[in-house]
Amino acid sequence: MGSEILSQQGFQVLGITDGAEFPQALQSFSPDLVLVDVCLPAVSGYQILEQLKADPARRHIKVVLLVGPADPFDPAHAARSGADAILRKPLEPSAVRHTLQPLLAPPPANPLERAVQLALRDPGPRLDPERVSAAVVFAVESALPAFLDELTRRVLESLSQDPSKPHAR
Repeated sequence: MGSEILSQQGFQVLGITDGAEFPQALQSFSPDLVLVDVCLPAVSGYQILEQLKADPARRHIKVVLLVGPADPFDPAHAARSGADAILRKPLEPSAVRHTLQPLLAPPPANPLERAVQLALRDPGPRLDPERVSAAVVFAVESALPAFLDELTRRVLESLSQDPSKPHAR
């Protein structure tokens, strides 16, 4: 079902049914995203996730864990292992699209915006002051034009309502 949904939305899909097949599949297929069942024969979805995130050449690959209604699932384990998202079965096309769209979006061209994304996604065991500073600067720079427009509008509105001001007449 998941392969059908993704194929219909224009994605190239490679399906495997056994976790032991995954390393061989990576030899001929370089995915941007992997959807993996938490319960696969031989090698679990958690193990595949951990292998990908531990490999410097492949840790950029987004991993979405698929969880069936009866599958044993530990959200904390998924987060610690580096899961980028979780999808619950049965899969609904709109939920698949909503979950995958942000994961497959191109990285921002602006280096500052990229730094902010990285800072907010994974602060690590301690906060990096440079990453936090970049996020704050980006947030302020992004909000400043709208704030100044609103402030100017309110000042002008306030001044035009005060009959004691010479320019309001």
